[in-house]
Amino acid sequence: MPTPGPLEPSETRTLPSSGGTTLYVELFRPTATPRAVAVMVHGYAEHTGRYREVAHVLVDGGLLAIGFDLRGHGRSSGRRGHIAAFTDYLDDLDAVLALAREQAPGLPVVLVSHSNGALITLRALTDERRRPAVAGAVISSPFLGLKLAVPKARIWVARVASKLVPGFTQKNGLRVEDITSDKQMQAARLADTLCHEVASARWFTEAIDAQAHVRARATSIQVPTLWVIGGADPIADAALSDKLARTVPGAEVHLLDGFLHEVFNEVDRARPFALMTKAIDGFLAKPAA
Repeated sequence: MPTPGPLEPSETRTLPSSGGTTLYVELFRPTATPRAVAVMVHGYAEHTGRYREVAHVLVDGGLLAIGFDLRGHGRSSGRRGHIAAFTDYLDDLDAVLALAREQAPGLPVVLVSHSNGALITLRALTDERRRPAVAGAVISSPFLGLKLAVPKARIWVARVASKLVPGFTQKNGLRVEDITSDKQMQAARLADTLCHEVASARWFTEAIDAQAHVRARATSIQVPTLWVIGGADPIADAALSDKLARTVPGAEVHLLDGFLHEVFNEVDRARPFALMTKAIDGFLAKPAA
């Protein structure tokens, strides 16, 4: 399939979430009546505006696409790089899923998520108490572990800081050369003032706990999933994600050789776009549980 250009949102709005948080939301409507809704969940330190090509692919497939900025990101409220608990992100996802069902009552919903957004999706899908009712999920380069092992001493220090000074932040160390090999996408990321460069101690420890939760319960996922994993990802541990994905019932797994972290922003992004389109068609063809 050809690589699309960015698609401007049909509508933007704000949405309340827990703790007084206000979320920024973008809606992308197809010209005809949609056959389903796709909720896009962005990665850490970025925002939903970087997913307008993904939205274009989804809209071309007849879906109403909804993107939003997680708390502490982009145009949403909240301290940059910080959360009180990982379940805060699940609250944000729940709020947007409620909007999706309000916008298209009775239509199936799918999730399209990347990196920390994929961790959020997987954390939700493995939570017996608040598992979302969706037809399937696209998982892009999930943040289930860092490529470079974090020393146990550093984790211990982070846990102490998380309790004593949870809002303490440090540079996240992300480099554009590690997220994509596409030079234009690198330049766009560097110029993007809505992205941030910090991570708090509490975010770090909450993410570690969420990763452990997903690893322990991955086999409990009850909906079909597509995993598109950057095989040359220097940020998230591709081997760990690939191994875990193959234990998930109904998972379709693609380890993309040569792809860095952001597979939907890579030079050959038409390939994961085609995989996503085919997988969503499959999700929607299955009878509702």
